Amino acid sequence: MTTTTLERHISLEIAFNVRHLGGYSAANGRRTTGRVIRAASLHRLTPKSVAQLAANGLKTIVDFRSTAEVERDRTPDMNEHRVRNINVPVFESDAAPSALGDNFPGFGAVYERFLDQGGTAYRTLAQSVLDAEGAVLFHCAAGKDRTGVGAMLLLQLAGVAESDIVADYAESADHLESERPVWIERMTERGMSPELSEKLLGSHPEAMEFTLDVLRHRWGSAAGYLRAQGMSGQRIERLQERLVE
Repeated sequence: MTTTTLERHISLEIAFNVRHLGGYSAANGRRTTGRVIRAASLHRLTPKSVAQLAANGLKTIVDFRSTAEVERDRTPDMNEHRVRNINVPVFESDAAPSALGDNFPGFGAVYERFLDQGGTAYRTLAQSVLDAEGAVLFHCAAGKDRTGVGAMLLLQLAGVAESDIVADYAESADHLESERPVWIERMTERGMSPELSEKLLGSHPEAMEFTLDVLRHRWGSAAGYLRAQGMSGQRIERLQERLVE
């Protein structure tokens, strides 16, 4: 690893799994920028945290959650800070691991489904990072699954080693530890067993290793994936440059 969890973690009041993607060794001996931030849902952010994000250059939020999730857990209004909030669901029907219950086919299969269904969402993330004047934050509910696939695409596009991409994904389990009782309670209320609930809260390295294999075999690379979603080669090259410093 080229940076520590502490260096990348962003401490905010009532927000979880918030960390930038900076400091990883990337292509041509460069490092990834810290201007791209991944997170869990922001709906409980305090005014102090909103102001903190704005003061640190946040200009765009890309929200991967479904319409139902957004309506249930609304992100605080940041218009006064001139922060743009873009909602672009990876899926509308709930296909998150926690919603699949006993039909859960494994994280790898779910993440492949995200790539298949969420092309518009992931292309929007890429375009937002390219076009934003300041920092971009992207998130889903836990900041682990939909967000984890988005982070994988950006890091792979920047030329980050697969071992670092996998490790970045696996960190989510530690960052969400304090929220674990709340999530388990919600899932057991849906009739899910405690054992399955625990499993679904994990961020197991082999899941992201599988997803990277899928990306490589089906699209060749993150650049190939974005081209398949309609992003031009020229803009992809500019994005690659934007992701490093």
